[in-house]
Amino acid sequence: MARIRNADPKNKSGAYERLFGNAKLGALASKVQSTVISAGYELENMIFDMVKNVGELDDFLKKKNVEDGIFLARKKQIKKSKILHISGGEPDFMIFKKNGDQKFCYVVELKDGHAFDTKKANAEKLLIRGFVERNAKHIPYEISVHFCAFNQSNRQAICEGFKNKITINEAMTGQEFCDLLEINYNDIVNTRRADEPDNVEYLLSELVKIESVRNRLRELLDN
Repeated sequence: MARIRNADPKNKSGAYERLFGNAKLGALASKVQSTVISAGYELENMIFDMVKNVGELDDFLKKKNVEDGIFLARKKQIKKSKILHISGGEPDFMIFKKNGDQKFCYVVELKDGHAFDTKKANAEKLLIRGFVERNAKHIPYEISVHFCAFNQSNRQAICEGFKNKITINEAMTGQEFCDLLEINYNDIVNTRRADEPDNVEYLLSELVKIESVRNRLRELLDN
């Protein structure tokens, strides 16, 4: 997983400083938030590197004879498409799976978490369903929509996290996502956990460098 010590937050608004009333604590909180975002990108990159990608998406969609297998297109490839209508947004992944005459396209929005407010959940649903509605005629595959919460193992919990704006069939666990791609879910989870000890160590060491925090921790520990 991404390391907090390597984070370089782009948002310098000072929101966390105002939240805590402490510039150093605010800066540390910003680094934590930046790392959470980076971890999501890291997950996408790991998956992309493990599955055969389509190359140029438009060339792939025009291809008459596609060999059997699993092929992946990520957001940046989808954005470059001249065939698809992107206005309104695009999914994180399009997964193409061909086996003989069976041709499926799984349109997937990938999330590290699974709990969202109602506005966010509804926006995510409308974005992905809208993408499919605009582009189904340009994709010569049987299409299905999925919202994957990579770290959640229960579909019902995913639906509830999306405020029941998605159906149980649209919900997808991380294990199901990896099974679809024929990659090892546990290997990814274990690789991402490798940085957890460093993140704990860095967070604690930085906290005790802040005098007001260090003094308060001493008071709490003495009680």
